[in-house]
Amino acid sequence: MRKGRRLLRGLIAVSLAVAACAPGPVTATASPAATGPEAVEVTDKTLGEIQAVMTAQHDALEKRDLKAYQTTFDGQRGALRRCKQESFDVAGRVGTSPSAFKVIKVTPYLTTYARAWVDEGSIGVSRYYFRKTEGRWIQSEPTDSEVGPEKHTTVDTIDIDYWGIDDDVIDALGKGTLQARELVLQNLLSDVRKPFGIRFYPTRSTQGVQGCNVVGFHIPNAAADDKFIRFFRYWFTPDLKLLSPPTISFIQHEALHWAQDQFSPGISARLDWWLVEGWPDYIGQSRTEAYKRATVCNSPTPTFKQLVDGPRSDLPDFPPEDAVRYYAFANTMVEYLYAQFGGANAYKQLLTVYKSGVDPKVNYPQVLKVTPEEFYSGWMAFAKKKYC
Repeated sequence: MRKGRRLLRGLIAVSLAVAACAPGPVTATASPAATGPEAVEVTDKTLGEIQAVMTAQHDALEKRDLKAYQTTFDGQRGALRRCKQESFDVAGRVGTSPSAFKVIKVTPYLTTYARAWVDEGSIGVSRYYFRKTEGRWIQSEPTDSEVGPEKHTTVDTIDIDYWGIDDDVIDALGKGTLQARELVLQNLLSDVRKPFGIRFYPTRSTQGVQGCNVVGFHIPNAAADDKFIRFFRYWFTPDLKLLSPPTISFIQHEALHWAQDQFSPGISARLDWWLVEGWPDYIGQSRTEAYKRATVCNSPTPTFKQLVDGPRSDLPDFPPEDAVRYYAFANTMVEYLYAQFGGANAYKQLLTVYKSGVDPKVNYPQVLKVTPEEFYSGWMAFAKKKYC
């Protein structure tokens, strides 16, 4: 496997853009924690109180006030704390949203949490958890012992694994997965060896160590578990009844990775990164036209080698938000491949030749009749003309 490539593919779909004009990363200290769980009551005042926490968190990010920011979340939840720290660091590079996300509904969870439905704009409504410490609300999340038992259901042959904490939304999870499957079945590269399944992870802790802005992934060529895609972040429609369209597109993306593995087990370890990620991103409609336009027209274009190797998000000095832009570029590269070189047939032919060797200088002329340099320059001209 070429240097810089990773076996585990993640869909880095959402970068938490939160705060502007800041210095470099700041090391966080643990925020104040409760001495023990406090029983809470959700009343008609709770929504406003939770909204005040969200507003204080947003304002602290905007002002680059780390201490104030730390008082808004639970320092005892290690995975949550790590991702909140990353959000603070990202905030200093890319800016904040104009205002705090809006809390639209709050319900109790167990006896010590409030579950808030938070409108995050065009991506949909997310579920946040809050608990009280010393009489004040902080953002938190249930511990592994508090998310309920691991559960399993089957929806029209699709296996779905989840935790009891999501019992109230399992209908939405099932319907959204079914909707995503329709596009995947229309774009299969080969016969199917086994149907795909999906696991929904409800908290940072249950996910294990994952990139904080990774929405989901599929593990290629894992014989015991390769049917499952894993989902770590999922959003709902404003009426709270269904998965949001962006979430469905992200499921499509990861299920299309499963389709790649159905075509040739483990092929993604041999492909150029843009071929691995660009195809499900383009077919799965994971980037909006507006985002592709903003990226192609206003961001530095990665070199061909960078698009072959992929974003080096495994390196400590690689900003996680930059990886998102690579997906937009890869998306348009596959769009160019489809428009100029025969669509799905050309893509399948490239996957086939990469079984024998991983050198683009050999594979591109064999399938596309152009050199890598010619493909790269042709793609840039195509993308600039269409989007700029």
